[in-house]
Amino acid sequence: MPETLVVDLEAREQEVWVLPRGELDLHTADELEQALSIALSSEATRVVIDLRVLEFIDSAGLRSIVAACRGDGSGRLVLVPGPPAVQGVFNVSGLAPELPFLPGPGR
Repeated sequence: MPETLVVDLEAREQEVWVLPRGELDLHTADELEQALSIALSSEATRVVIDLRVLEFIDSAGLRSIVAACRGDGSGRLVLVPGPPAVQGVFNVSGLAPELPFLPGPGR
């Protein structure tokens, strides 16, 4: 199965932005986890996962994001809400209020 997720890392002042694009699922969650590992090992004061251009997320993708938010870098990590189809997964799971979402239009 071809990879349907691209994850870019972008340094912005004292932050590292993690920019997943495409579908975050069982087959692509490792790609996000690798990018998060790199971002969280940096000297950045904050790591931002920007979900605005993510098209799809399943339970494996959700698990990867929740694990990162609850892991070692939890105090440095924030999320930019995704489009309704993505944000709905966080809402239906009941996890949205527990995760460090920035205020935004995707909520």
